[in-house]
Amino acid sequence: MPTIQKADLGGKLTRVHMAKMMVNYAVKVLGLKPDTSKKCDFKDISNQSAELKGYIGLACQLGLMGTNATKFNPSGTVSRAEFGTVLSRAFRGNKYENTKTYYKDHLQALKNAGIITNITSTLKETRGNIMLMLMRAK
Repeated sequence: MPTIQKADLGGKLTRVHMAKMMVNYAVKVLGLKPDTSKKCDFKDISNQSAELKGYIGLACQLGLMGTNATKFNPSGTVSRAEFGTVLSRAFRGNKYENTKTYYKDHLQALKNAGIITNITSTLKETRGNIMLMLMRAK
């Protein structure tokens, strides 16, 4: 972004933009590699740009978002439960996937690591909060 104002740090984060942020973080910071053999076919992304479709596919192939799903919900706003799950998957893969409440163990692990302080699952994420948590996670 050319200015901090254009970055809209207080703005709500959509799933498609989280996919872009998390793919870049996972690949450039964590050194993760996508599983290009993994099929990721979402029925609701036809209106997205080619660039964003690429990030959606990579988020799925990295095991971060859209795993075992046919819809991605690109315009949906991101909750703490969703972001915490995605960030936890970047670090721990599917270690916490087998719980009844999909996000509970992911959020607790991030809180224990000092990355997330508030584990209220319904909290809507902002771009600024995501950036802060990614900095803590380094």
